Amino acid sequence: MVKKLLPIVMLAVLSGCSGGLSNASEDDQKEYILTQLNDYQGLIEIYRKKLSLQDNVDDRYHLSMLYNKIGDYNSSNIYLKPLVESNGDTKYSLLQAKNLIELGNESDARDILDNLISKDEANGELWNLQGIMLAQQGRYSDAMRSFEKARGLFYNEEIVINNIAMMEILQQDYVNARDNLLSLYVRKKYRSQTVYNLVYSLVKIGDYGSARKILVSEKMILSDADELISSLAKLSPREQVQLNVQNNSKWVKKDSQIDEKSGSHNESSLPVSVNKSLSEQHAANIAPAPAPAPAVASKQCDLAENQNDKVLPFKGKIANAKSIAILTSASITNGDRLALYSSYPINFMLLPKLYDNQIELELFSVQPLNSIFDSQLAIMNKRPDVKKIEFINKGDGNTILRIITARCIKSESIKRTTTTGKNKEKILIDFTYE
Repeated sequence: MVKKLLPIVMLAVLSGCSGGLSNASEDDQKEYILTQLNDYQGLIEIYRKKLSLQDNVDDRYHLSMLYNKIGDYNSSNIYLKPLVESNGDTKYSLLQAKNLIELGNESDARDILDNLISKDEANGELWNLQGIMLAQQGRYSDAMRSFEKARGLFYNEEIVINNIAMMEILQQDYVNARDNLLSLYVRKKYRSQTVYNLVYSLVKIGDYGSARKILVSEKMILSDADELISSLAKLSPREQVQLNVQNNSKWVKKDSQIDEKSGSHNESSLPVSVNKSLSEQHAANIAPAPAPAPAVASKQCDLAENQNDKVLPFKGKIANAKSIAILTSASITNGDRLALYSSYPINFMLLPKLYDNQIELELFSVQPLNSIFDSQLAIMNKRPDVKKIEFINKGDGNTILRIITARCIKSESIKRTTTTGKNKEKILIDFTYE
């Protein structure tokens, strides 16, 4: 992909920068191009090479940032550790705390943040990050106080108000959530996350008309707006916060841009949904409430449509994506298990449940290897209750994993864990049937 784009990019450099790189070395030109393409894997190789020749603080920190951006938080902390131990710069400890939160190590992250805040109480970013950590632990009232503190210290208004609204949604204070989000919306200070949360809040207070108008005006719906509104009205916020952002496959995500300077996707903002780690969250930061048990089994399921359609191989290619290298299955008590394996940590979000026999996950910056298609077909052939497993390219850098079963799903459990071997990162998807 880089080879195909290189001539175009170089033309842009020459015409747009008036020969700004004409005196740069070949390595510098390559780094510039990879930066414009957000090719973090390529940049990692460049910085590893630089550091192998001469270790230095700036390049080591930059390498740590790159590992953070691809979701390899362990590697980020490994290269960051000498900087944290030998230098008191807040940015090193701040990145370390972010990595620890993503890894679920809130205890060590809390110690770091408490120490940083004690030294710099006027730093709004620190208070905002502390709020995210507390939210991930389910301590919503404490998280709210941290976010309010960040707001009072003039931290990024869009981020912190979204985070405050997320806490209000999780505590079912939909009126205040609506008011906070409207303050951003009417001033045009919003991204898709703001609108997802706003629409959800409007639906929960019964203002379907306003929700419908926003969905239509923002062109955020690909199917019938009333159908989505009806589904949202039945959903309850999840009790646990995830630290990554994105949206339901039925919505059109309008902004997946990366911050030009930091290269991060709203890393200081709560996800639009809440489960993980923050990864939480697509469709208004919400996740589905457990569906009421049907009186009789599967005949009363709200079945996913077109479940007999032929499964097709993954289409397209996602630039710089981490790979799902292995897909396996197993039987569990009254249910089935799928396991995704990768050499890198995979961030994900459980999407709202629109049908009783369907599970959808959004996988961030991930795509399956071609060989996975054979595994999909083999599992569907082996396990009669698993009718469909498909990976769908969203077109915004993320992938939807959709699982459709022949029976009502009673419960599901999705968790990220580790194992031994090359593909040490694993996502376990367990689901039981009615």
